[in-house]
Amino acid sequence: MQQDAPDLDRTARTIAENIYAAYTPQGEGGAGQQNEQILLTRLVEAIRPEVPGGTPRDIIDAANAALKAWEQQSGEARGPRVSALNRAEGSVKMDAAEA
Repeated sequence: MQQDAPDLDRTARTIAENIYAAYTPQGEGGAGQQNEQILLTRLVEAIRPEVPGGTPRDIIDAANAALKAWEQQSGEARGPRVSALNRAEGSVKMDAAEA
C-alpha cells in the first residue's frame, strides 16, 4: 500500500527539518531565514523521491548530496553529514563531514 502524497511530503519535510536542525548549529557560517528556507526546500526535494520505496541509505545519500551541493554553492558553510536515519520518527544522527 502506497502512502498518500501529503504523507510523503510530511515525512520528507520532517526528515529535512531534523537534518537542518542538526546541521545548522554545527555548521560553520550562519544561515539567514531566507537561506534556511532554501536549504530546507532543497533537502525536501532531494529526500521526497526516496521516501516511498527507498531504503534509509537512499534517503541519507540524497540528503548528503543536497548538503554537499549547498556547501559548494555557499562557499562558506561546512557541516556534518547524515550517518543514520530512523524512518519511523524521522530522526537523524549526524557525524562530522569527511574532508
